[in-house]
Amino acid sequence: MIKIAFSWDDGSVEDLKLMDLSMNYNIPGIFFIPATNKEREVMSVEGIKTLSNNNFEIGAHTYSHAYLTDISVEKADDEIISGKEYLEQILGKEVPHFCFPGGKYNMELVETSKKYFKSARTADTGALVRPQSFLIKPTFHFYDRGRLSLIYNSLKNRSPVLRLSMTSLKKCDYFGLIKEIIIGLSDTPDFHNIIVWGHSWEIEEYSLWEKLKDLFQFINTFCPASINSYSDLILKK
Repeated sequence: MIKIAFSWDDGSVEDLKLMDLSMNYNIPGIFFIPATNKEREVMSVEGIKTLSNNNFEIGAHTYSHAYLTDISVEKADDEIISGKEYLEQILGKEVPHFCFPGGKYNMELVETSKKYFKSARTADTGALVRPQSFLIKPTFHFYDRGRLSLIYNSLKNRSPVLRLSMTSLKKCDYFGLIKEIIIGLSDTPDFHNIIVWGHSWEIEEYSLWEKLKDLFQFINTFCPASINSYSDLILKK
């Protein structure tokens, strides 16, 4: 049995296009948004409010999308809390979830983020999520990193995804492999929590909208009851 949630990073302007597609298929998600990002344009305050008003969760992603392992602990602390406060001022409510920009973190940064959040998500793929765990490692990156990458990361995380990856390796491409693994996990008696993460700018840049639409259609047809909000998946037992 499975539960699935979607998580999107960087707060780029294409997030609103992703919001529209998600709403078409009744797929909830969380958007991790910095205030600024030197790598690309981020959405406006009004865009953030639009996401929230349409019942999408908003998570913190530092203030300036800084790679926290490249700066001092003091600066990292300021980046983390400033990003949280920026969003809370816009939304008028608590922002309980955090995501490390660029997937860059260490255990000292994990402890720092624990002061401010209920969870912190990484970019480590191949994992299945343990409910009520603070450090959240996602299962799939919605970008073709290669099937061997998925196998390597599932091996590193000692995940059942490894066996299913090996079984389906020659059957399909990377995105087909995601669907095959979802099917395989749903056939087991145990509960498995899956998080799919990505970037709307990446989907736009690599023309992956039809691939994402196909995955949404597949989930709605094959396992609609598995769809969860991010908070429900990681906070509930």
